[in-house]
Amino acid sequence: MARKSRRGVEAAAPQLVKPVYRVGAYVRLSAVDKKHKGDSLENQQSIINAFIEEHTGLELTETYIDNGLTGQTFDRPAFQRMLADMERGKINCCVTKDLSRLGRHAIDTGYYIEKFFPSRNIRYVAVTDNYDSADTKSGGVMVSLKNMVNEAYALDIGRKIRATKQMHIRNGGFVGRFAPYGYQKSADNCHKLVPDEYAAGIVRRMFEMATGGQGVTEILAWLNGSGVLPPKRYFHSIGQVSEKEAGKHIHWNKGVIYAILKNRVYVGDMVQGKNKNVNHVEVHLPQSEWVITENTHEGIVSREMFNLVQDLFNGRAAKSRWDNNIFKQKIFCGHCGHAMRRVHYKKSFGFKCTTQAYYSKDDCTLVSINENIVREILLKSLREQATFYTSVGPVTSAPVFTAELRDIQTELERNERYLQGLYEGLICGDFTEVEYKEMKQAYESKIASLTARRHELRETARLTALETASRSKAADRIDTISCAEDLTAEVVDALVDKILVFENKRIEVYYKFSMEGVACE
Repeated sequence: MARKSRRGVEAAAPQLVKPVYRVGAYVRLSAVDKKHKGDSLENQQSIINAFIEEHTGLELTETYIDNGLTGQTFDRPAFQRMLADMERGKINCCVTKDLSRLGRHAIDTGYYIEKFFPSRNIRYVAVTDNYDSADTKSGGVMVSLKNMVNEAYALDIGRKIRATKQMHIRNGGFVGRFAPYGYQKSADNCHKLVPDEYAAGIVRRMFEMATGGQGVTEILAWLNGSGVLPPKRYFHSIGQVSEKEAGKHIHWNKGVIYAILKNRVYVGDMVQGKNKNVNHVEVHLPQSEWVITENTHEGIVSREMFNLVQDLFNGRAAKSRWDNNIFKQKIFCGHCGHAMRRVHYKKSFGFKCTTQAYYSKDDCTLVSINENIVREILLKSLREQATFYTSVGPVTSAPVFTAELRDIQTELERNERYLQGLYEGLICGDFTEVEYKEMKQAYESKIASLTARRHELRETARLTALETASRSKAADRIDTISCAEDLTAEVVDALVDKILVFENKRIEVYYKFSMEGVACE
């Protein structure tokens, strides 16, 4: 059989098979981003899914979601799980809505895009930023610029949040995490308080009992006897706080009742700005600096009823058993922490913990002490303090820490410069990726250690300054104690912060001029 000529027959062109990418969709939403509908988890997933459907060779393998986590750090559970899946070969492509979803730290985000992903043949796509590592035309300077903008945004947003909070406070808007007991946040405006029908009824009943002549003890007995949940337990019952946040105490206490009966929020006024953060330390502000705005919301009780309760309490205080009590609001149970009640014996006074009587026998133990014993022990302790402080002289002043703080600040700035230069060295090939990671971890550890030490020194300096000022004010009174025959209410109030009493009659005194308690026998 003659062979057929192959002349004129074109050879079939080989077909190019496009690689199939196993996609890991990464979705991140921080607490701040939740306010922007365009960044919602659902919207991010929709954009990613649409991109996958429109492009051949992409198959969604896994979706990784970090909800409520900042982009300033990469220590996020879902993100770390995605990296582990990349190492195992489960996915070889990462798709995010935009670059900011990957991260808001310019150096670290650049490291993952320009080093980590390429070294593992991972394709990265940021859909709305039109970045695709498989496209040689995308990326470049714009990616680095956007990463820097994203980082600056994350830092700036914190300042804006604080400024917005202060604006709401000045305008009488509520800025707390939870509404006060008796109220709830309005569904239309989270800065507006509206009465919680059930809890408002409890608050109203407490004021009615107070105006009817019943004291806090009777109100306490009614609340616990009726099975009314205390505020935190009530918030837990309606799903506002976790079991851990609700705490272990299931009973009301006098402190909470006093706080409610004295709170102007229940007549419709907003009192805020009682504290401020100074160098990461919460500082209580004097009442003259509080921000008080009247008639910001519906009151639960009338102003007449509220003012009457304040007058009754003030009148009671003037005529109460505290008249001749030099230890007013100073004696506390060392076991449960509650204030001890002053009781009258046949010929003297004493203090007794009433936790077992008002709450449960399991909540504390029997603790009591004679007032005269407290006088004798405290007078002896104060004389010892006078002798001690006379011998040791003044405490070290805060300026001693200045030199070390200055050195720490210099070292911090140097390490931060080195850390920023690492990424440039990696890109230029001065060292390997492994070396980069090791040095980066070392610098970050050093910076964290220095930052912690700086905070510790600042706090110590602050407390030392307070202690120095307190000792200075107390010096004259301490000197007079050394030859005094007895104590006065003025001296106790000026020198003593609190006194803890324990089951075996042992007491611990916390002085205003010292940061540590003094055990006394």
